[in-house]
Amino acid sequence: MRSPMSRSRKWLLTAATGSVFALSGCDPTVRDTVLTGVGQAATGLATTFIQAFIESLQAQDDDQTTTVKAINLEFAAPLA
Repeated sequence: MRSPMSRSRKWLLTAATGSVFALSGCDPTVRDTVLTGVGQAATGLATTFIQAFIESLQAQDDDQTTTVKAINLEFAAPLA
C-alpha cells in the first residue's frame, strides 16, 4: 500500500518541479496568467466539492417523511 502512495508523491513532485522550471523561463505576464488560472481552478474545485457535500446533507433531511397515527378515543373499545 505504501508503494502506490510513494509513486503518486514522486509523480506530483516531478510535475510541480517541471512546471516551476518551465514557468521560470516564461514571460512574466504568461507566468502570472497561468498561476492565476491554476489558483482559480483549485478554488473552484474545492468550492464545488464543499457545496456538493452540503447539498447531500440537506437532501437527507428533506427526504424524511413524518407518519402520524391518530387514535380516536371516543370509539375505542375499553381495555379491561
